[in-house]
Amino acid sequence: MNEDQLILETLNQLDITYTRITHEPAFTIEDIKNLGQFEGNVCKNLFLYDKRADRHYLVTMLQNKKAHFNTIRKKLKAASLIFGTEDKLLELLGVTPGSVSPLGLIHAKGKMLTLLLDEDLPKQSKLGFHPNINTSTFIISYDDFKKYIIHCDIPYEFIGVTKDSPL
Repeated sequence: MNEDQLILETLNQLDITYTRITHEPAFTIEDIKNLGQFEGNVCKNLFLYDKRADRHYLVTMLQNKKAHFNTIRKKLKAASLIFGTEDKLLELLGVTPGSVSPLGLIHAKGKMLTLLLDEDLPKQSKLGFHPNINTSTFIISYDDFKKYIIHCDIPYEFIGVTKDSPL
């Protein structure tokens, strides 16, 4: 089963309503912006690693925000945060760079990964994510996204991701 089918089957199993937008490969948020307007707020995703704790994090945040690593690091009480390797990205989320998505959490059950959600995500009615491939975007409601996270059984927490976010 390919990634697209796995995500579709999971969303359908959970009765999650989505709109699928097929497009040219989009590796970055800038690429997504160049494709035009989407109904929801397409999210930016960062795959980070704390070597001291041997813990990986997926940060999912609103596309217009700039992640401030020091703020995130302090919140996690991490010595340092670096980008995770391509090998770990494939192992934990089943994706390659340019396709990072919380929809990859379907692969992470029972693994050392924590989802860090931008504190402003719950204020959005619709969110957009790659379905683990960067040639389409799925638009789903925040409530359905939360249902998906709970199904994946991955620890998650809300955090401020910008420099001005309170710790």
